[in-house]
Amino acid sequence: MNPALRRAGMVALILLGALLAQVTWVQFFNHAEYDAVNNRTLFEEYEVPRGQILAGDTVIAQSLETPEGAAYDYYRDYPEGDYFGNITGFKSMFRGASAIEEYENDVLNGSSSLFLLDEIGSTFTGEEQIGGNVVLTLDADLQRTAYDAIAETGVIGGAVVIDPRTGRILAEASYPGWNPTDIASNDPDVANAAWAELLETEGNPGEDKTRSNFYPPGSTFKTIVASAYIENGGSADDMVPAGNGYTAPDTEHEITNSSDQCPQEELTLREAFKRSCNTTFARMCVEELSEDDITETAAAYGFGEAWETPLDTEPSKTGDISEDAFRAQACIGQQEARETVLQNAIIAAAIANGGEIMAPQVVSEITDPDGETLERRGEESAGRAVSGSTAEQMQELMEAVTEEGGTGSSANFSGATVGGKTGTSEHSTGAEGSEAEHGWFHGWAMSEDGDESVAVCVFLNSYGPGASAKAAEISGDLMEQALSGD
Repeated sequence: MNPALRRAGMVALILLGALLAQVTWVQFFNHAEYDAVNNRTLFEEYEVPRGQILAGDTVIAQSLETPEGAAYDYYRDYPEGDYFGNITGFKSMFRGASAIEEYENDVLNGSSSLFLLDEIGSTFTGEEQIGGNVVLTLDADLQRTAYDAIAETGVIGGAVVIDPRTGRILAEASYPGWNPTDIASNDPDVANAAWAELLETEGNPGEDKTRSNFYPPGSTFKTIVASAYIENGGSADDMVPAGNGYTAPDTEHEITNSSDQCPQEELTLREAFKRSCNTTFARMCVEELSEDDITETAAAYGFGEAWETPLDTEPSKTGDISEDAFRAQACIGQQEARETVLQNAIIAAAIANGGEIMAPQVVSEITDPDGETLERRGEESAGRAVSGSTAEQMQELMEAVTEEGGTGSSANFSGATVGGKTGTSEHSTGAEGSEAEHGWFHGWAMSEDGDESVAVCVFLNSYGPGASAKAAEISGDLMEQALSGD
């Protein structure tokens, strides 16, 4: 071997050995010194107040001074408790951060580029950099109303209210809720006990029921099917097959209606939608619509999209609908069809907005510690779900459901035009026991002058008889409150 290469190789081996020795020394003999550095960083973080999270003017997360003599100067507090826990998440020195506390961390701790000038100034003044505030689109009163309404039913559920023209989320309530304050405690015993309690509480309150899980959508999926039919050349006035029983090809299972409400051989699409004829929509998806017709329309409405508000959302899915029998079941919201509450609200909002989806958002603006606006989060189109003419006909179908004695009449209220679709769904195959049925409603309301609109979805898990009617009733109350501004 060339002597020069041999010497270079020896030097490389010596350096590698020194590097390994240094890593071993740090990890096994000198780790306490580095832990101390991490602890100093933690102390520094809690020496200054973290920014607030607000729903309008209502503070839902804040930093408060600890009692004199405490190890840390500030602790995190969530004054609205269970109402907003699914949105704020927590900021914990032991478990990191979640939800808005995580996604807007650089704003709340003051490290965002929005505070660059302040950071430069603090290097000269010696003052600690204070975090900025995150103002949400949520209406605090509407959020409380939505949460309390679901809580009064006694079942797990979620509700989302959206402004169709901007995509701003006005309420996103998940029940049961949880209060992040103890989990964010600086006392490890309190924080660990609160975390253990959260994990053990029935109903899994730490899971956001509006976006982190999805459910069989039941007859609300018929909104997608009807849209696909109209988009592909159909009309609300077309005669479509009805009847109280239908057996899809290659199966012996008869699909029936909830109460034999569709005995006629044919009905208009408008009437079948109003009565929520399972037989009509199952047969339509076998005989009139292809797999692509359904999946493409669902995707246009947002199925498969992991919406970021900025909070992540579980993508909704149609499941496998390649076979006629699968498609027949999926088109009445069963089989493998799964949908989040947020997604179902987005569909209603798109129809109310003439077919265009506005990207859902929950952050309105960023302010400095004094409340001065640094950044406004603007509205953004997420594309067109259906044509304007299809949206107009879908509005007519949905109005029939609420205003012409249809299944969603309990959502109707005076002073506005209301449209929607109810849904009752069974638990998925393999569910234990004889769980009660889920209840859904998604819909929209417009003021009489047409200047204001609101969209909503309410889901009640395992409510049982009357589930969809109750979801429609809650939805109507929320839409009425949203339009009235009370």
